[in-house]
Order: sequence, then structure tokens, then C-alpha cells
Amino acid sequence: MDENGKQHDSVGFSNYLQKHMNYGVKQLVFVIGGPYGFSQEVYEKAHGKISLSKMTFSHQMVRLFIIEQLYRGFTILRNEPYHHR
Repeated sequence: MDENGKQHDSVGFSNYLQKHMNYGVKQLVFVIGGPYGFSQEVYEKAHGKISLSKMTFSHQMVRLFIIEQLYRGFTILRNEPYHHR
């Protein structure tokens, strides 16, 4: 998670998850950046960057936001009624 990463709406994030599942990715790792971002080494090893918002949130809030968006993304993929389109 990085403020300069790609922003998705909930449906776009569910598509992001589906794309990785279609490619056979077994594990996605979401890393939360600190107040000064990541070291260059982390950026070089990353396969992409996602931004939740241009706003700043505490690490505790971001963890909850990521979990909620993962839940929402998978309910969208399963066509469950949690997400209102």
C-alpha cells in the first residue's frame, strides 16, 4: 500500500483479485507503507503498488480497510449482495 500506487474502486479491486487468481497466484502480500514510504529495496522487489487514498490513515485503520476491501472484493466476485452496485 503506497500513496503513489494505483487507485481502484471496489469493482476494480475485485477485478484485480480475479486477475491474480486467474494467473494462478497462490499468495498476495499487502505491505503497508510507513509515514515516509518504503526503502528503495522494497520498491524494487514489489510487483505493484496500490493506493487506498491520497489521504493519510493510521496503520490500524489501513489494516481494517484492507480486510474490508478484500471481503467486499470476494463478495463481488461471488455475486453476493454485500456490495451495492
